[in-house]
Amino acid sequence: LEATALVGAVLGAAGLAGIALGFAFRDIAENYLASILLGVRRPFAANDHVEIEGYEGKVLRLTMRETMLMTLDGNHVRLPNAMVFKAVILNYTANPLRRFHVTVGVGVTSDLKEAQAVGNATLRDTPGVADDPAPFTRVEELGDSNVVVKVYGWVDQRAADWFKVRSEAVRRVKSAFDAAGIDMPVPTQRVQLAHVQSEVLDTER
Repeated sequence: LEATALVGAVLGAAGLAGIALGFAFRDIAENYLASILLGVRRPFAANDHVEIEGYEGKVLRLTMRETMLMTLDGNHVRLPNAMVFKAVILNYTANPLRRFHVTVGVGVTSDLKEAQAVGNATLRDTPGVADDPAPFTRVEELGDSNVVVKVYGWVDQRAADWFKVRSEAVRRVKSAFDAAGIDMPVPTQRVQLAHVQSEVLDTER
């Protein structure tokens, strides 16, 4: 009756089902265990601004299976806890003080010390910029048509929104440099055209 073949087919199907269930159970067990370890380690809390495996947003909640983020665009992202536990997590909120910088290209003939003084004074007067650590300015590099200057400041995220303070700082630095007459040239390129005179030679055969 070919019972042996029938029993073999049944056992084979059961074996495949067992393998599938094994993989599914392993996934569930890994995420469950990862959620417990994440709860113990606490690398982030609800509302923290984090970046995990290239996904950036605010933490909504941590469940037994997944970590849910809301991106800065308002989209929901569900990340498996097993992946989150193994990933490199960048937490922007863990330290209340967060630094920002404003990059400015000033003219090569400009007074760099004056530019630094104007940058520092502007950030000190910008609402939301922390007094300690104090703002500072560095001359970063000599570019092709300008000198790159960066103005640094810190924001206490418990008292002010980092993005709004940085935006206001960029606006104020631009206005302050204009008012001080500090040149901020746009990138320029010099094109030289060579005029070639061609001669047409007529040959007689």
